[in-house]
Amino acid sequence: MGGEYCDQLAEGAMAEAWKQWEGQAVSGELRLGEYLGGSSRGAVFELQSDDPNFPAAAIKLIAEDSPHAENRFASWRFASTLSHPNLIRILQSGRCQIGDAKLLYVVMERADEDLSQIIPRRALTENEAREMLEPALGALAYLHSNGLAHGHIKPANIMASGDQLKLSSDGVCRAGEPIEDASEYDPPEAASSPAGDVWSLGMTLVEILTGRLPAWDRNAVGDPETPETLPSSLLHIARHCLRRDPARRWTITEIAEGLSPTEAAAPRIEQQPVLRNAAPGNGPYLMVALVLLLASSGFVAWKLLSHSSRRDARLPHAAAKLAKSNLPEPRPVRSAAPVEKKPATLSEEHSPSGASPKPVAASPALPKLPEAAEAISGVTHQVLPEVPQKSLATIRGTVRVGIAVSVDPSGHVSDATIDSPGPSVYFANLALEAAKRWRFARVDGSSSDWTVQFEFSPDGTKASATQSAP
Repeated sequence: MGGEYCDQLAEGAMAEAWKQWEGQAVSGELRLGEYLGGSSRGAVFELQSDDPNFPAAAIKLIAEDSPHAENRFASWRFASTLSHPNLIRILQSGRCQIGDAKLLYVVMERADEDLSQIIPRRALTENEAREMLEPALGALAYLHSNGLAHGHIKPANIMASGDQLKLSSDGVCRAGEPIEDASEYDPPEAASSPAGDVWSLGMTLVEILTGRLPAWDRNAVGDPETPETLPSSLLHIARHCLRRDPARRWTITEIAEGLSPTEAAAPRIEQQPVLRNAAPGNGPYLMVALVLLLASSGFVAWKLLSHSSRRDARLPHAAAKLAKSNLPEPRPVRSAAPVEKKPATLSEEHSPSGASPKPVAASPALPKLPEAAEAISGVTHQVLPEVPQKSLATIRGTVRVGIAVSVDPSGHVSDATIDSPGPSVYFANLALEAAKRWRFARVDGSSSDWTVQFEFSPDGTKASATQSAP
């Protein structure tokens, strides 16, 4: 009890020390806002920016001379090139100095809460656990199919951001890299791998259903003990995740099949490169088409919500909405034209090594042209995004994207912004580029505002436009 009390005092003193940095400038217009949590190795703050359009974000700081700091910095820069709707976006990373402290920082999409805030209050139900697994499996399938490992699957790194469930991404690494500072969620082997992520997912699954981790001895021979009280289908998955021999563990595809045995439905992903053409930098707005999971080992969870009942309900609700939407797999784009596929490669320093896991096969299909658009009053020329059929095939239902456009007196689009992005950055970007090429009827001396609505479904793409009230 004395030791526990000393630990609490140490944490309190550490928090007070970090809080003194609130309001400090980091880089240009970026400043540290409210202190959200930390450890002796780093701290997380709310990010403040002079730019009103800068997205809600958090910033994490670690000492430049801390263990493995340069490896962490490299992983942040690499993670900013990833794109998946169930990964936390990395917006920017760099180096800074506050007083005499030399630091590395990473700016990330701000999550509302994470699973570690819910588990101490109650275990998840079977349905909630299933709803959590589907988007997590989609993100992991995306990483594994490109020779990468998440490396830090645990409740604190499974987050709710708006109505989406996302994984942290600042610890993503190439398969085969050594595991640093192994935690109780990490597998018995010494290197990161897709099989290691499966082990950590199994540990997490048991914890969210029971409130505690399964009992196991890292130095023993047998598999961890999985409680018989788990729902039968999830018990089956947990046992196949927690095989001490990595070769005997299920793959992400097999877990998905075990989750929906009647449909044998694997996470729908599109086999394609994960890297953007532009190298990440330290510019003020290195926005990315996504990145998941934030908060690696030692990272303290986000600030708790003010009402515990809301906190208990929000994350499962976000997972439920996401599971129903079955988001399509996005990819970085520069224009409405299809992007030529290239092998997923990293820079020489950070390229994936070792054998990649078996990819989740996308259903083959013949290319399909966009549907012809119906004539719209006031519109003289329409452009529909050119979307590969296998990207459309990943959609369940309809993905709707709204683009707000300003039209000059000549009928040309003078400005276009994403008004309602829908669940996919990929389709939102395609819609934006297409809307810029629309033409409207000339109205001499007068400009107008329109909303162009795109609908993407497995059957093709449709569009409509409505003029805003003057």
